[in-house]
Amino acid sequence: MSEPAAGPAKPTQATHTADVSQLARGGALNLVGVLFAAAAGVLLYIVLGRLLGAAGSGAFLVTIAIFQILAVAGTLGADTGLIREVSRALSLDRSKEIRPILGVGLLPVAALGFVFGVAVWLGADTLAAAFSGGESEADIADYLRVLAPIVPITSLYLAVLGATRGFSTMVPTAIIDRFGRAGSQPVLVWVAITAGTGASLTALAWASPYVVGLGAGIVWLELLRRRWRQGHGESSETLRSLGRIVRDFWSFTLPRSVAAIFRIGVQWIDIVIVGAIMSPRDAGIYAVSTRLLQLGLYVAASIGQVAQPMFSSLLAEGHHQRTSSVYQTATGWLVAITWPQYLAIAIFAPLLLAVFGPEFTEGSTVVVILAGSAMLGSAAGPVDMLLLMAGKSTWSMGNTAVTLTTNVVLNLILIPHLGIEGAALAWAASRIVANALPLFQVGRYLRFFPWGPGARHASVASALIFGGVGLAVRAVAGTTWWAFAVYALIACGMYLVFLRRYRDELDLPMALRSFRRRNRSSGAQQDTAREQT
Repeated sequence: MSEPAAGPAKPTQATHTADVSQLARGGALNLVGVLFAAAAGVLLYIVLGRLLGAAGSGAFLVTIAIFQILAVAGTLGADTGLIREVSRALSLDRSKEIRPILGVGLLPVAALGFVFGVAVWLGADTLAAAFSGGESEADIADYLRVLAPIVPITSLYLAVLGATRGFSTMVPTAIIDRFGRAGSQPVLVWVAITAGTGASLTALAWASPYVVGLGAGIVWLELLRRRWRQGHGESSETLRSLGRIVRDFWSFTLPRSVAAIFRIGVQWIDIVIVGAIMSPRDAGIYAVSTRLLQLGLYVAASIGQVAQPMFSSLLAEGHHQRTSSVYQTATGWLVAITWPQYLAIAIFAPLLLAVFGPEFTEGSTVVVILAGSAMLGSAAGPVDMLLLMAGKSTWSMGNTAVTLTTNVVLNLILIPHLGIEGAALAWAASRIVANALPLFQVGRYLRFFPWGPGARHASVASALIFGGVGLAVRAVAGTTWWAFAVYALIACGMYLVFLRRYRDELDLPMALRSFRRRNRSSGAQQDTAREQT
């Protein structure tokens, strides 16, 4: 893709309003789902920490880390490839290509996932010995054997949900993944542990929502395809041959598959390394500390997921300035939502970690380090999504390769000397690399920049209100629940005043009007039709 210099000099007010409204409609629903999923995720870690302790939960989470790495690797990047190809086919009036695109994307995922599942089954004992640190080896092996058949199912699950997002709707992802999968896991795991069913059934309880979710996702995907065809008629565009679809899809997606492996490795490999070098107990404390930031990371992912098909469609139609405007709006919302969370969590880390059990307060320093690096990540906005939708999947692959290398090398150097704080420093450094590289690329070569007035105002307000007030309250009253409550009331009140004062810079009036129009709509069918258009 050449450097985009063409396109309108500036998006009109009408097109900007339409773009912000589309971003808001998907983002509002997804944000509700994200809040629910993040709360469910915290509940799951509380269940594990309280019922299994640091060592028991650590063994389980080391297993989950291995599982997640293999499941995402098994998607071959097809989730992102399907988002891009489906949204492009619809925007270019090639809806007849949807079926062959789905076949081209999903069949290899099923095949590779099956291979990974067999490998996990056969190598469960070897993997457990390598990553248990000499403790809980039998439990990890049992967990892995149960999860092995679920690996290909989860790979397909992720790819199918990606395909639904290609129709510019977040509804399936929100309902199936955010509410269904995330909401049921802590309940099922709690039932399994309290019933004394053992390691195998505990792992099965955690994994079973992926099985149900895959079935629901396939049905929903087919309904979206049929509804689009009924609403828009048959394609008039000359269709590509199957061979051309295969070449176009996988020339973009294969580099993305490597990048996806690198990215999931960055998210989970530190837990595996801590378990291998130290112990499952240390891995459990570290994992809980990192997942305390889960809400902010989920918000970042959800906004990126909503923006992803928009980037693809706008770039396919040559709207460079509109793409830039969407990027800056998404970044402003991301900073405004996540920076207050990260600051509050960092300042009151010992209090919040104690909810999982007294052992987990040892991770307070880890939380502070990771919160700082997560703030820097939010400041870049959905930059990698933009890079990918601009067709630069090879660049993204290179970036994530450098990021993972940075993470692994620093983990191996720092963990033996600094323990879990060393793992946190390694993760923070890799986060900086992960965002600095694509930021340079989209700025230098594609001429996209993340910070507009909204992000600038939100960053300053968050630092002064949630950072400054939080430090003052902690200095006076310590880290107690009543101090946290007072801090939350003061900071949230002040922040609401800020949001009202700078609502135009953050495009909040357009977002709120869009959300209200959605709520006044006369039925689910109208909602879905608007999301698709």
